[in-house]
Amino acid sequence: VNYWETYSPVVAWETVRSLLTLAILHGWHTRQIDFVLAFPQAKVECPMYMEIPQGCNVNGSRTDYVLEIQKNLYGAKQAGRVWFKYLKKGLRERGFKASKADPAVFHKGNTIFIVYVDDGILIGPDQEEIDKIIDSLRKDYELTDEGDLNEYLGIKMSRTKSGRNLTQP
Repeated sequence: VNYWETYSPVVAWETVRSLLTLAILHGWHTRQIDFVLAFPQAKVECPMYMEIPQGCNVNGSRTDYVLEIQKNLYGAKQAGRVWFKYLKKGLRERGFKASKADPAVFHKGNTIFIVYVDDGILIGPDQEEIDKIIDSLRKDYELTDEGDLNEYLGIKMSRTKSGRNLTQP
């Protein structure tokens, strides 16, 4: 019953295409990361309880018992928003600022971070800086480093002899 705020921004398609095009034109590095089980990484923001599911035996499964939820759950209406706030806080602590044009784009110097729910891309001219950011994020978030960007939300990026190409079916 306590899901009064549910909005969570995701990066706009135009922003993804524009930033990836800029990365190609400038020869910048790209790295894709995936936050593993993103939503449960964030704690709930207010007390939440649930009835004990049928088939679970907790202290004899008394009907007057409930479970207190400690972590953000997939399926909760506010889960996306809670996760985004948690990620945004961590990015701010690392010196990133949110874009005024697209709230799911963050920048720190020449490095750009794009996020679509639990999938992120780092774009920038300095590979070492990107590596440092990923190492720093690993301290607070469980994530996988997917390496150089090949495909992101249906947009394919491939290397050719003359550089890189973007294709979208």
